[in-house]
Amino acid sequence: MIIKVLGILDLFVGLVFWTFGIFHIIPSNFVLILGLFLLVKGAVFVINLNSVSILDIISALIIILATSVVLPKLVVILIAIFLIQKGIFSMLS
Repeated sequence: MIIKVLGILDLFVGLVFWTFGIFHIIPSNFVLILGLFLLVKGAVFVINLNSVSILDIISALIIILATSVVLPKLVVILIAIFLIQKGIFSMLS
């Protein structure tokens, strides 16, 4: 059950980050909070030395960086696709 909830949150963060990075219509403070949430989630699960958790931490750092620097659209799309597919796979498992 917790995996499905975290999957929904990954899906939400991916969609919000895509919208923020492409259209810039989401407030950067909200994206920063979501990035910090993803960073904490990745740090909690990195104890198991799971490679996906390490990618979560890297994604979170990029999302946090995106609140102050304009990233290339390719980077935004890749991070968003990673989070969206991870969320979908978590909900289907």
